[in-house]
Amino acid sequence: MAPMPETAPPPTTPSAARTLVPHEHGAYGQLAMPLLTALAIGRPTLGSIALTAAIVTAFVGHESLLVALGQRGKRALELDGRRARRLLVRLGALAAACAAVGVALAPSAARLALVLPVALAAVVAWLVVRRLEKTTVGEIVVAAALSSGGLAVALAGGVPLSWALACWMTWVLAFAAATLAVQVVLVRARSKGRRDPGAVHAALAAALVGVAFAAAWWWEFPAAAPIALVPTALLSVTVCLARFSPRRLRELGWAMVGSSVLTMVILVVGLR
Repeated sequence: MAPMPETAPPPTTPSAARTLVPHEHGAYGQLAMPLLTALAIGRPTLGSIALTAAIVTAFVGHESLLVALGQRGKRALELDGRRARRLLVRLGALAAACAAVGVALAPSAARLALVLPVALAAVVAWLVVRRLEKTTVGEIVVAAALSSGGLAVALAGGVPLSWALACWMTWVLAFAAATLAVQVVLVRARSKGRRDPGAVHAALAAALVGVAFAAAWWWEFPAAAPIALVPTALLSVTVCLARFSPRRLRELGWAMVGSSVLTMVILVVGLR
């Protein structure tokens, strides 16, 4: 009797290559909205456009850096570490070239303002190493770092310093308010309702509006700045006090995008 032929093993499907773009979707808005605001309230110059390109390119390289450093796990490092390092070199070179053009063409105030995102990026790097970037304070610092590039871009476009600072302040406070709301939803879900920081976070979000108006009065910022914060702060207070389901986080994300767009429109219309 002839031996039965051996069954061939099923073909293995190769795992899809990891996408080396930032996975934190909220970060896209925290970067894009302040940059778009800065470009809209100023005049387009080669310096401001080059700085914008440098900031965006550096942001895109963030995921490759995390993979190369092993922050995305051992498996990601083993499978995609080499590819991440190659991409990181290319993106780093492109970002450096764009930054060099931007720094060469930007006014001195814009060059000095670049110290802010560099310093905040160093703080974020420390938070990532300590795995603290997902805490409430950590996420607010990350948002401040992402939005800080808009300050230099605005100044490179000829925007007065008080306007540029007012816009950055507004975005930092708006993203802080949004972070407070998201954290309430997450804490409720993780603790199964045993912990509820909603009232405290709602009070903090409302207090941010008071801070914005006080800062606008003290530093003589344009009135549009604190007014532009109101939509996101109001949404944050609503989410903190309502029993918002964690299953609706996607809807909350889109609502935050909408409030951010409204904030941007108020800033641009009020400052132009």
